Amino acid sequence: MSKKILLIDDDIDIVELNRALLTMAGYEVVTAFSGAEGLEKVVAERPDLVILDVMMSTVGEGFEVARQIRKNQEIRHTPILMLTGVNREHPFNLRIGPDVEWNPVDSFIEKPVQKEVLLAKVNAMLQDN
Repeated sequence: MSKKILLIDDDIDIVELNRALLTMAGYEVVTAFSGAEGLEKVVAERPDLVILDVMMSTVGEGFEVARQIRKNQEIRHTPILMLTGVNREHPFNLRIGPDVEWNPVDSFIEKPVQKEVLLAKVNAMLQDN
């Protein structure tokens, strides 16, 4: 049984590119194009990993989606990989630390990302679970 990944990003090209890459790597991929749709699908689909963009309809929408995932007892332990280009436009200190309220994700990758880097990170995160 393949692992299920939920891609949440408002950029259709990014979603389709990553969906194709992850599908070819043997993963089942579900997509969402907004934070609200992503939250619905993470509850309904129960993915093994969420790959989430930061900037969608608002600059920090991805962080809010991640916070909502962490607040839901049924899905709170779902690993979250933030795939983002936010540092190019709005410099943040994107690191994992003790402040789970502000930064509730498990790992970050900066856009644009090479396919080998994304696959290696996804494989590592899914292997840990």
